[in-house]
Amino acid sequence: MQKRLLSRRRFLQLTGTLALAGAAGYGYTRLIEPNWIEVVEQPLAIPGLPDHITGRRIAQLSDFHLGEYTGLEKLWSAVEQVNRLAPDLVFLTGDYVTHTLRQPGEFARLATSLIEPLRALAVPTYAILGNHDRWRDRGGISDYLAETSVHLLVNRGEEVLPGLFVAGVDDMWNGGPDIRAALDGAPAGAVSLLLAHEPDFFDQVISADAPVAVQFSGHSHGGQVRVPSATPDGAGLWTRAPILPRYGERYPIGLYRVGQRQVYTNRGLGVWPLPFRFNCRPEITIFTLQGGQRDG
Repeated sequence: MQKRLLSRRRFLQLTGTLALAGAAGYGYTRLIEPNWIEVVEQPLAIPGLPDHITGRRIAQLSDFHLGEYTGLEKLWSAVEQVNRLAPDLVFLTGDYVTHTLRQPGEFARLATSLIEPLRALAVPTYAILGNHDRWRDRGGISDYLAETSVHLLVNRGEEVLPGLFVAGVDDMWNGGPDIRAALDGAPAGAVSLLLAHEPDFFDQVISADAPVAVQFSGHSHGGQVRVPSATPDGAGLWTRAPILPRYGERYPIGLYRVGQRQVYTNRGLGVWPLPFRFNCRPEITIFTLQGGQRDG
C-alpha cells in the first residue's frame, strides 16, 4: 500500500490549528482563569459549637500576591464581593505582596496600597503573615496592616465572640510559630479556630494535640494548575497538582478532616511564581459554622 504523504497545505492547516489552540490555551490560563474569582460556600460542622455561634459566617481571603501579575483592582473586587456577602468575620491568611519585586520602592508602594482596601472591609477582620511577608520585610507588612482595623495575630489569639476564640501562628517557613502561645488565653470550653499560612502546619497541631477545631490556611494556591486524575485526592477532587510548594503538599486544596479536627486550604487570589491557573480558580471562601456530633 502506498503511504500517503502529508501535503504542504494540510501541514499548514494542522500547524495553524495547533497554534490557535495554543494561543487559546495561553489566553485562558493567563488572562481568564486567574481573574475569574470563585465564591466557595463551605459549611463547617464543629462538635461542641455553642448554639449562639451556629449559623455565623466567616469569609477567608488569602495570597493576594500584589505585584507583577496581580493588580490592586483584583483586591478591590474581592473586598467588594466580601462586603456584599455580609459575613460576620473575615480571615486573611498571608502573602499580601510578592517578595520578588525588582523596582526600588515597589514593595513599599504596593504594601501601602493594601491599606485602603483592607480599611473597606465592613466586619471584624483577623490576619496572619505568610512566607512572602516574612522573606521581604519582617516589620513592613505588619506596619501597614497596623494602619487598618485588621487584628494581626502572630502567636496570639482573641475571643471574637463569647465562646469563639481565633488564634494565629507565625509563618512556618521563615518565622517562629508557637501554637501554645497562640492559644494562650482561650477561655475554658471555647471553640478555637487557627490561622496558619502553610497548611502542613496542621500536622504540628495534631502532634501537639492542640485544642483546635479548624485550621484556615493558604500558601499552596491549590497548585494553580490541576490536571485530571484517575483517583480522588484527600479533598475528594479528581484532579492533582503536579507542583506544590514546601509545606503545602499534604493538604493543598479544600477541606480535610483528621479525627475531630479540620483544615481548609484556600486557593488564594493571586499567582506566583508563574502567572497561570488551570482548573484552579482564585477563591473567596464563605464558611457557615454548624454544630456537629463528636466521634465515638
